[in-house]
Amino acid sequence: MATFTADLFTSFSSRLSTQNSVYTARSASHSATSPSTNTTSEATPLTAIHLIQYSVLAILLAIPVVIYYLTIYQNAYNFPYEDDLNSALSFIADYQFGELSFWEKLKLIFSQYNEHRIVFDRLIFLLDYALFGQLNFTHLIFIGNIAPLLIGYLFMKVVFRGMPLNQKLLFLLPVAYSLFSFQYWELSTWSMAALQNLYVIPFALFSLYSLCKPGRNAFILAAGAAVLATYTSGNGLFTFMAGVGILLLLQAYRKLGLWLLIAAITIGCYFIGYIRPPYHPDIADSLFNHTGRAISYFFTLIGSMVGPGRAKIALLFGGLSVLVTLALLGYLWFQKKLVDYLPLVGWIAFLYLTCLSLMASRSGMGVEQAFTPRYGIIAVMLFATQAVLAIETIPHRYGRWGVLGLFVLVSVFFYVSGNNQGNRRRLADRTLQMKYNSAVYNDKPAMVSLHWGNPETANVIFSDVTQKGIYQVPDLRFSDLKSPLLPCDATKLVATNAITYEVKPYVSGQFLVIYRAWALLNKESPRDLSVQVIARSATNCFAFATYKHTWDDVVDHTLGGQYTQPGFSCVLDKKDLKPGHYELWLCLTTGTTSAYKPIHLTFDV
Repeated sequence: MATFTADLFTSFSSRLSTQNSVYTARSASHSATSPSTNTTSEATPLTAIHLIQYSVLAILLAIPVVIYYLTIYQNAYNFPYEDDLNSALSFIADYQFGELSFWEKLKLIFSQYNEHRIVFDRLIFLLDYALFGQLNFTHLIFIGNIAPLLIGYLFMKVVFRGMPLNQKLLFLLPVAYSLFSFQYWELSTWSMAALQNLYVIPFALFSLYSLCKPGRNAFILAAGAAVLATYTSGNGLFTFMAGVGILLLLQAYRKLGLWLLIAAITIGCYFIGYIRPPYHPDIADSLFNHTGRAISYFFTLIGSMVGPGRAKIALLFGGLSVLVTLALLGYLWFQKKLVDYLPLVGWIAFLYLTCLSLMASRSGMGVEQAFTPRYGIIAVMLFATQAVLAIETIPHRYGRWGVLGLFVLVSVFFYVSGNNQGNRRRLADRTLQMKYNSAVYNDKPAMVSLHWGNPETANVIFSDVTQKGIYQVPDLRFSDLKSPLLPCDATKLVATNAITYEVKPYVSGQFLVIYRAWALLNKESPRDLSVQVIARSATNCFAFATYKHTWDDVVDHTLGGQYTQPGFSCVLDKKDLKPGHYELWLCLTTGTTSAYKPIHLTFDV
């Protein structure tokens, strides 16, 4: 076995060594239009060793991809979340039932939403509604999550051109374990945000890639994709700015003039009638009166992969990332090879411009806001793009292996970190919360609690679209959500004053429903806090697990939101209990410490 493994490694290493000269020559004369050729790899017969190499690499690359999409499949649920209510449901109601003329409908599609014009989102909403007669958020989530696959395809298309497939797959490992992580978990099953914040990335990347290619058709594709990126999310307009740098480096001045004209028309139309959202911080104040905070925000955003609560580490990691980028670009400039890597250089420019825009528009909310999960896709893309640029830039065999190993270790470390795995749990918790909303709506519609900054408006929209048939709540019942029964030792139920709570259960048939309650331990809610509801009678004691609602978005705190989080819900099936008169208790556990408190609510079975 040891001999076989050594042969496998030796074979791969020798192929890497013999073909580096071919790849280096290819990179030196980089042309995006020419097909990738490699006579060495074509002349080499495909052996069992090669098949094993491809199989092992394919499995390693598939692991994060499969886990990501399996998680999406398990958590894609047909219930509106936050901005889904007004960006999707209210939009469809106005478009279909507002008795608008053609031009009024067109104006509605292009109308401003927050600081964006989400034309792509709205077209997808209309398409889904036209095909199925109702808006289905599960469909929208699946469509939104095609974007990471498109990004992965663009990486495959653009980087390591001229290399044999096995080497390309190996060098793309850092991309797979960063791109298909859950750093941007909030977007994954939030339909409108996935369509907006994820799709702007492949549109921008494709535009800049096409801009590097010669020919009129490639330029038309680049311009079209840049316009589409702009009208998908506001940061898409930076595609034009990054494109200016590319055309200057290519000395394509005629194209530059036309590019600037298209950019001026696109951006000019974007800002016609533009209104700055009143709840956004003032940009001038953030940049000039709080410059230090803005700079800290910028570096923290770039290093936000380390996870919230680690502001100093994120700041250092972000600073190191910027230094690495500057070193790579400086080296390529000095070696006069910058033009050979223009697509990647353009991608990095677009991503850094996005970070600068977020620094200007969001740093007024505080540095911690940089950890908002919806911005995680930017940090992930910067890391992945920087990784492939570094690996491509270093021509020396062992240096390239060393850089690859470093980026693989960092990407895998972040992937298996507690923060990334915790993000998967947060995603599942949010899905459970949506399912509870469905069950409550199907039982008592007036009690449903929609997660949005303006609950009253949310309820009006929700009631309107359900009556008009634009959206139908899934037929989920409390029987589908009953809480599992857990072992319980009645002798441990000693009341303490460490717990504060608000619990208002109600009875629905055979079920006792606790919906969006909350409980704090010593006036805090640690991340590892778990909550159990205990039913105790004179002769029996039963514990029930609860589903904890997770809401860690610091935007809520910086904007003064009053969501009922942290909180929990549970459904007690009275059939699980033996006859008797029961009193309800709470058990809060963090680490090895548990606290108990009666909540002075009783019921009979």
